[in-house]
This record gives sequence, C-alpha cells and structure tokens, in this order.
Amino acid sequence: MRLSRTRSAIRSPVPKDSRTLSLSASKLVITVAPTANASESTLVIVVDDDASVANSTCRLIRSLGMRCEAFFSGADLLNSGRATEASCVILDVRMPNLDGLQLQRRLKEIRSSIPVIFFSAHAGKEEEDQALRSGAVAFLRKPVHRDNLLRVISMALERTS
Repeated sequence: MRLSRTRSAIRSPVPKDSRTLSLSASKLVITVAPTANASESTLVIVVDDDASVANSTCRLIRSLGMRCEAFFSGADLLNSGRATEASCVILDVRMPNLDGLQLQRRLKEIRSSIPVIFFSAHAGKEEEDQALRSGAVAFLRKPVHRDNLLRVISMALERTS
C-alpha cells in the first residue's frame, strides 16, 4: 500500500478504487492507493496500555484500508506470535512491566526489520533519544495529530517495501 500526499489545488485524479481522507484546514489530502491484497499484507500493530488510545489509533488505521491490531501490553504482543507478521509496530514508551524501549529490543531479536514508531505523552528527552538511536522510525508526542501519524506510518511502510 502506498500513501501519497497532494495539495487540493494541484490534486491529480484519484483512482476509482482508492480512498481519500481530508486531513486539515490546509486541505492536505492523503490518498491511499491499494496494491494487490493490500489489506491482507499490511498489518500495523499498536501497543499501548491505554485501551482507548490503542483502539482509536487502530480505528484510524483501519479507515485507510489497513489491518490493525491493538495490544495493551508488550507481553500480550509477544505471547500472541503476531509480531512476526507486522508491517509496522506503534509503541507507547511508558507501560507497566515491559516498557516500550524494552519491547523494541525484544522485537529486534524476533525480527530486526520491523519498523517501530513510538508515541508517548510522558516520555523524557532521554527516552526519545534512546528510542531513535535504537532505530525507531519516529517518536511522536501524544496527543498525536492524525496527519503526523499517517505520514510516519507511510514512512515506516516504505521501509518494508
């Protein structure tokens, strides 16, 4: 699946089978052009101990035609066996027991090529630096604007293609 950005003033024709989602007052449009079996091949996993954040993030991602699964702890994800199928993983930094940075290390052991995106409301600069040094695609601050989240997911998915 490829996400592309166009300004409405110079918008090119949108393919008949794609979805378009208007995103801001500046009329930024994200066009999702499906590839063969895109919904079957793209799996974004969200891990956040706040169920409402994990579920709402998945709803946004699903609205773009991608599969998304929410997990409320790192242990839940690891025990599920789903990490090996992920196209991208979005992690909260501060979670009980296994935090996002520890989970990032464990995911690298399972499959080093999984793109990881962090988002957090409470992480400090040291945690952000550590996440990025460890290979995270991006580190976003909550609340995350959907434009930024979609842009970063697009970057992460380009790394896997």
